[in-house]
Amino acid sequence: MAVVATIQRGLGFALALLALHAAAGEAKFGLFSRSTADLQAEARAAGAEGKQLAVFLTLPDCAGCREMERNVHPLPAVDQAFSRKFRSVRLDISAAGPLLDPAGRSTTPAAFAQRLRAVATPSYAFFAADGQVLYRYTGTLDAKGFGQLADYVVCGSYERYPFVAPARQASRLKLHAEPPAATVPRQPQFSLAGSDGKTHQLSDFAGLTVALAVGYTQCPDVCPTTLAEMKAAVEGLPRHLRRRVQLLFVTLDPERDQLSLLKDYAAAFSPNGGRPLLALRGDAAATADFIRQLQLVAERQPSASMGYTLDHSAGIFLFDGQGRLLGLSPYGQPLEKLRSDLAALAAATKPHAHH
Repeated sequence: MAVVATIQRGLGFALALLALHAAAGEAKFGLFSRSTADLQAEARAAGAEGKQLAVFLTLPDCAGCREMERNVHPLPAVDQAFSRKFRSVRLDISAAGPLLDPAGRSTTPAAFAQRLRAVATPSYAFFAADGQVLYRYTGTLDAKGFGQLADYVVCGSYERYPFVAPARQASRLKLHAEPPAATVPRQPQFSLAGSDGKTHQLSDFAGLTVALAVGYTQCPDVCPTTLAEMKAAVEGLPRHLRRRVQLLFVTLDPERDQLSLLKDYAAAFSPNGGRPLLALRGDAAATADFIRQLQLVAERQPSASMGYTLDHSAGIFLFDGQGRLLGLSPYGQPLEKLRSDLAALAAATKPHAHH
């Protein structure tokens, strides 16, 4: 009977523990995997552990958040190093319901984020045991940059100077392109149908420099001008570099831009001596996700002759051979600057054997 009682007590304890985890939103474990509505208790627990509290502010459709959760948070070295210094929790700032902030004030997730001036995600907010705000950072980081942010907060460097995220581009590459916004994923994820009849992801072009433009085939001026400049820039490269560059055009108007139309459209802008321009198309959901990831504008405007036109983002996104977004060449930039950037990226990239 004593053995049975012991087993029952052990089973009861296990069930209670599972229930506690479920109630606290702890169905999984790891860096920023836990969620809670009582940040004051978390801050105090962090203090008792000799740590500080780190809160990951996220939204369900935040592409940068997904990238951090996919590429940085799960890394064992990152998890171990960060967990030694911080107690971590996640907070969906779109969630409904009350929230107790680290200082013990009743609020809501949205109001809490607004008070922190975390107007974009992903954001990280750091707190002392008494609930005092130490620092808040917004943007994506690679593993190295995330570690530097952790050290910056622990050392109290925010009292002396602001945190500067490591440059996205290698220091030896001096690009004319503008650096991408900190909240745009470093390695956007997409799966789109191509004008070559295949489905493509960004990883398909590993070992190649990628220049990506967006728009639609009925665009009267910006799109054809951009694609013509991309074509001319590649044709202006030394012959041995031309095939190290892949030009992509992603339609923001899948309703009208079918693959057969995109195939003919792309053929007109394929560079001589280079790789053919590849046009890509997603369905409505995939296109919307692509727009969110790169934080694009694509707004319909009524048109008597065309039904509608699109006011959309312009410029050329530049990726290195590892699929990392390094810069945005703005619309209207002198052609020589685009050619120079493509030459620098192509020369620094070693093509893969399958290319």
